[in-house]
Amino acid sequence: MNVPQVGWPAGQRAAVKRWMLFTYLFAFVALVLSVFLILTGNTGAWVLLFLTVCILGAVHMYVGNIEKRQPR
Repeated sequence: MNVPQVGWPAGQRAAVKRWMLFTYLFAFVALVLSVFLILTGNTGAWVLLFLTVCILGAVHMYVGNIEKRQPR
């Protein structure tokens, strides 16, 4: 009897974890850069900080929403 697999396969879960690691790494670098630029007096760095937080939040919500819809 074939039992269908439910949820994400192991390879897909690993790929999502890898891409989320890259996303968080680049977000961390962007946050550090924007804080450094703000401290040095560059007012345009506030835009970089805002965009980084918005993009990171959107990615986190998107992946979380996809994960919630997967059967366990």
